[in-house]
Amino acid sequence: MLLLNFKKLLVKLDIFLDNLSKKTVYNYYLGLSRTFFALGAFLTLVFVDEKVMFKSGLYPKSNHQLALISNCNIFRIVPDNYITLTKWVVCILLLIIASGWRPRITCIIHWYISACFLNAVLDIDGGDEIISNITLLFIPILLLDNRKWHWQHVTHFQYNTMTRLKNIFSNSVFYLIKIQVSVIYFQSAIGKLSVSQWINGTAPYYWFNHPVFGMAAWLKPIFNPIITNNYGALIISWSIMIFELVLALAIFIHKKYYKTLFIAAIIFHFFIIIIHGLFSFFFAMAGSLCIYFLIEYFEFKRCQNKK
Repeated sequence: MLLLNFKKLLVKLDIFLDNLSKKTVYNYYLGLSRTFFALGAFLTLVFVDEKVMFKSGLYPKSNHQLALISNCNIFRIVPDNYITLTKWVVCILLLIIASGWRPRITCIIHWYISACFLNAVLDIDGGDEIISNITLLFIPILLLDNRKWHWQHVTHFQYNTMTRLKNIFSNSVFYLIKIQVSVIYFQSAIGKLSVSQWINGTAPYYWFNHPVFGMAAWLKPIFNPIITNNYGALIISWSIMIFELVLALAIFIHKKYYKTLFIAAIIFHFFIIIIHGLFSFFFAMAGSLCIYFLIEYFEFKRCQNKK
């Protein structure tokens, strides 16, 4: 009986690996994700004063899991009078990355910049850490990427042993990234359930009117009547938690719904920009959502068109 179950497990594993070997993550949505990540960092560097962002002597200890990056952080090792030049050199590199040129070459540079930024900037948000983690996980995928531009997509390939192994490996790392994105939304949703203000609906009022992260003055006449109403505040509060939980569990949902969920999630994060002004966080989550939804949606549509 035990031997029979083991054989069934091996058959299922073989089917799973065979499916992985026939799918590719190398399409333009992987490139779009990288572009979102690079543009988010680029816009932050361009529009925030580097002398404030990287103020000497006030660096945090280490925000990255690889503390060794602190010893070779480009934003820390350069003298203060060269920080502006350094910023613009990094901006040029980010534009090259965003353009999609030679992902195999630029993937390590992208992670290095993301990790340096995370370790050197005084005020970070969750998006900076997400970008640093995902660009690190991109490296094993993109080192196998032989495309000249990340806007190209591979839909036809020679089905040999090397291609099979490449697809199995790249898809395995890809699913690790998907799991991480799912956990981000799950943690956000579940974390709110332990806060009484989210349960009773008062949290939106406090966050919408926060002195730093709150909405602009011109939005208050629009939203304050809603969030000061008991039912309106409760609906907003629970809608946010339920939607984040849906996004977390979307990893198990059929791929035909991925495009709809992607659009809904982008609109959700766009409203976070409007209300809270978190531009860099939007780019981090938009890039993450491209990985979470669009790469597999593209493969799903490609397989549908073949039938």
